[in-house]
Amino acid sequence: MSHDVTLALVRTVPTLLWIVLIISLILIFRKPILNNLIPRMTGIKAFGVEATFVKEQLDRAADKGNAGSEQNRTQVARRAERLSPIIKGSHVLWVNDVPQEVHHVIRILESLNIKVTVAKSTSEALDIMSRVPLDVVISDMVRENNDREGIDFLEESIRQGLHVPTIFAVGAYDPERGTPPHAFGITDRVDELMNLIFDVLERKRG
Repeated sequence: MSHDVTLALVRTVPTLLWIVLIISLILIFRKPILNNLIPRMTGIKAFGVEATFVKEQLDRAADKGNAGSEQNRTQVARRAERLSPIIKGSHVLWVNDVPQEVHHVIRILESLNIKVTVAKSTSEALDIMSRVPLDVVISDMVRENNDREGIDFLEESIRQGLHVPTIFAVGAYDPERGTPPHAFGITDRVDELMNLIFDVLERKRG
């Protein structure tokens, strides 16, 4: 065997070994790659990072309550991605004496670069509204042992000249009762709540 052939083989063998190693790894991890990595990468590319995160959080919220259909959640996620450049920097006040109940939605808003301030009482909320510029207020209805504390809070904010578009997020909504006077909307569904928030922000910042 000539010196040139021997030298060529010496140079080629490491490359061949690397190729064999890579092929072996692909064969070993073929299922995880096909089932997990590729779908996630293509999903992020097609759906967008923001939309993917929003959809995941909505799906988690759906496991705990009423977050709408799969199609509705997907539409909300796509809308979130589309509006993200417009609504970032917005400030939301969430009035709820048990804020951990709504942590999924808060995480969604914060992922869209929306600041969320939580108030656990009407007095705390009114104090914040008197000092801080806000874009939208989200309030529960039953609070402080009062079945209509949310309504009282909204009326007091108007009386004090602090009114900001207010959305009620409630545990159970009866459509026959309609939307409370002066409220922007009311819902017991997470997907509808997100759309109501987007409606307010899009009108103010679009």
